[in-house]
Amino acid sequence: MATFSSVLDSLRPERDGSSVVIPKAWGNGRTVFGGLQVALSVRAMRGALDAALGAGKGHHVALPLRSLQTTFVAPVPTGTPLELRAEFLRSGRSASHARCDLRHDGALACTTVAVFGAARQSRILLDIPQPTLQADPETLPDLPYIPGITPEFLQHLQLRWAVGRVPYSGHDEPHSSIFARLPDDGCSPEDALIALADSIPTPALSMLAKPAPATSINWMLELIGDPAQLDRSQWSLIGTDVRAGADGYLSQTSVLWGPGGHVFSVSHQSIAIFG
Repeated sequence: MATFSSVLDSLRPERDGSSVVIPKAWGNGRTVFGGLQVALSVRAMRGALDAALGAGKGHHVALPLRSLQTTFVAPVPTGTPLELRAEFLRSGRSASHARCDLRHDGALACTTVAVFGAARQSRILLDIPQPTLQADPETLPDLPYIPGITPEFLQHLQLRWAVGRVPYSGHDEPHSSIFARLPDDGCSPEDALIALADSIPTPALSMLAKPAPATSINWMLELIGDPAQLDRSQWSLIGTDVRAGADGYLSQTSVLWGPGGHVFSVSHQSIAIFG
């Protein structure tokens, strides 16, 4: 089975960019798991940073990812060659900007702009308090992977509900708190954090009584601190709130805490829902 890290490592340089073929096991309905699209784009952008700033200058240790904005323009199919074109945009004293377009058959399917920044001393140190939960992740069941029902990519992740309900349960609250883990030691902490931050289904699906599609239109991800400090062998907690929704479009915010209670990422999504 193709792991998250093995798909990332399969990214191959080409004359005008990079190429990759994503296995079906990383599908999400008609498209590819968004976290994988973004992680591949970040890998490609790091290559562009290396080319512009010098070998090793674009490594995740030298220049950590601070934030990114992604628009999912069109479905990305599995099992067929995809092209990634990354470009360096600008570098200042500590922050560098890059972008990447992911294309299929020459057409744009996903575009990402990212900010990479070296650490600076600051008097400001703030965190988002993690909610106190009575649930123990070790006693909760995994969301099962059911072929043809749950997305293919979920077979690679562990999701356990602490607050809220699984999709299509007719729940009345637009909130969830879910323990999540990616059992893949081969990817970098940055790669794992991108995957985990995009792994959970929108709580809006739990409010539906029967299956209906939902898809992310765009995604903004902010990384807080050093991803290397995240203990990936333990459970992360992802709290998600659908803040508003009308006309089949939702606004959603998620916060990811590590096992020690530090917030590692904050993300915002616009979601189209068809039910």
